[in-house]
Amino acid sequence: MKYDHQIIVIGGGSAGLVVAAGAAGLGADAALVEREKMGGECLNSGCVPSKAFLRCAHKAAEIRESAGFGIRATMDGVDMESLMGRVSGVIGEIEPHDSAERFRSLGVNVIKGGARIVDAHHIIVAEKEISAKYIVIATGSEAVVPPIKGLSETPYYTNRNIFSIKKLPEKLVTLGGGPIGLELGQGFSHLGSKVTVIDMSERLFPKDESEAGLLMEKVMRGEGMEFHLKAKIVEVIQSGGSGMVRIEKEKEILDIPFNALLVALGRKAVTDGLGLNEAGIAVDKRGYIKTNDRQQTSVPGIYACGDVCGSYQFTHMAGYQAGIVLRNILFKFPAKVDYSAVPWVTYTRPEVAHAGHTEESAKGKGVFGESFLYDLSESDRARTEGDAPGFIKIVTDKKGRIIGTTIVGRKAGEMIALSILAIGRKLKATCFMNMVFPYPTESEIYGLASRNIAKKSLKPWMKKVIRMMV
Repeated sequence: MKYDHQIIVIGGGSAGLVVAAGAAGLGADAALVEREKMGGECLNSGCVPSKAFLRCAHKAAEIRESAGFGIRATMDGVDMESLMGRVSGVIGEIEPHDSAERFRSLGVNVIKGGARIVDAHHIIVAEKEISAKYIVIATGSEAVVPPIKGLSETPYYTNRNIFSIKKLPEKLVTLGGGPIGLELGQGFSHLGSKVTVIDMSERLFPKDESEAGLLMEKVMRGEGMEFHLKAKIVEVIQSGGSGMVRIEKEKEILDIPFNALLVALGRKAVTDGLGLNEAGIAVDKRGYIKTNDRQQTSVPGIYACGDVCGSYQFTHMAGYQAGIVLRNILFKFPAKVDYSAVPWVTYTRPEVAHAGHTEESAKGKGVFGESFLYDLSESDRARTEGDAPGFIKIVTDKKGRIIGTTIVGRKAGEMIALSILAIGRKLKATCFMNMVFPYPTESEIYGLASRNIAKKSLKPWMKKVIRMMV
């Protein structure tokens, strides 16, 4: 059968761009359908603008802390329009790389419009039917806005429009204490807003090691942020240009005032109008598309990757899953996902970086051996930089191999890569012992941890033998 294209990709975000560019680069005939902005959430309202914003916010914190470095500096204020202008400028610098023009130059047929899937080989865009041997769904995710009483009548921000804010809010309330709520909440706090975070969880960073949540709550409370954990949001009450969030906490009703409200209560798959049910594409109870370990959906010939699958909603994992899709479609060699060393970073200050198992998840899977925690203050570079507090925690299996690492520190996101390599290669926790790290760097904490782990593993009889040999 003759098709219009070999591959049709629906969604021009991180996952879709990788599939389209990769397919075209390898000689396949690919079409890319995008109904909004090329680059998707990551470029336009996610990773890129948030990290550009956080760089500005953390710079403000550094100015306030400059006295500790013997520098007299003060802040006269924050020009939010200029700050957000910088954020827009960074997006503008990256935008051409993800543009329709660039992808057309790569040989991709870029089509603007919303797609509806007819069957395993056909979609409709702008009332025109297009066919392909394979269809790849990469439509991403968006913020969840729950049906909280009074919220729909109240002006609020999500990650989609927060970067258009014109004035620094005096009081910002963040509904949700996940990565988005904490990153942006701390950012506004550093700029001078009074920030309150409301979340139903018992602790911050529930998917990371418990030590990370406890330390980060202490850090952020010390900076002036307030937290209401284990709290239920009852109602949002709007009054003029301000309002209150009514919560129930420990059987007590509290009213939290705000003049800006950020909703960061989770994500949902963007599948409206795709016609998943009609096409027979299965979704889970949260609405995410179900895929097997080859990123295949329940319909042969249709694949899905990225946030729309729900498993690991990170740009780097979208790219990884897109690579699995390409290998299965183009090369016919069965390629399966491997989630044993999935990394993620929350870009608070300090950062919280993780790869692989936590101690809790390792115990749940029955693979836990030991865990080792070392304070970042043992690093000379961390002391010179003033980067404490922080730590590295290494989790091993019963054979002493590294299966998980958590790092809290100003440079944690850059440091976690070494653990990803170690987990992937199934290396033991002593593997860094003989590595030569440049001095002084904070990555030396790996070598320190390995040497201490080696010392702890020595049995009394081993120590006796060593003494006899000296």
